Amino acid sequence: MTLQEAIQELRALEAQKNDISAQMSDEMRKIFESHDAVHVLFACGTTIEDEIAAHVWMVFGTTAKLSEMHHAVANREHRTVLSGIGHFKLLNIWIGCLPRIFTILAKCLRMKKRFPLEELSRLKELSLCDLRYEYGIVV
Repeated sequence: MTLQEAIQELRALEAQKNDISAQMSDEMRKIFESHDAVHVLFACGTTIEDEIAAHVWMVFGTTAKLSEMHHAVANREHRTVLSGIGHFKLLNIWIGCLPRIFTILAKCLRMKKRFPLEELSRLKELSLCDLRYEYGIVV
């Protein structure tokens, strides 16, 4: 399966819940495509714990720019979801995820190189197995 096919499969599952991509600007669509690629490459689901894991993978396992990530998490829908969870509960979820976060950090240190999100359009046509092997991604 190619990275593009895996992203489409993830989006098909998410579209059943809520598809906001039609309402996004081209810039936001590109950022969310990178985020979706991280979910697929690093085998993260869509639970809140998996979202936290995807953010950690994105920061330490890819070439993502923190400013772009901040722009994505600062959007209104993302803030609404987080406020619905509540700060105290979200903090507890983060604390509960610490063992997983440390495991992800260790795996990032063992990667051959960071995944270049700026080359995503070219890399989407390659298979997930080949990409994981090339970059040393262990899920």
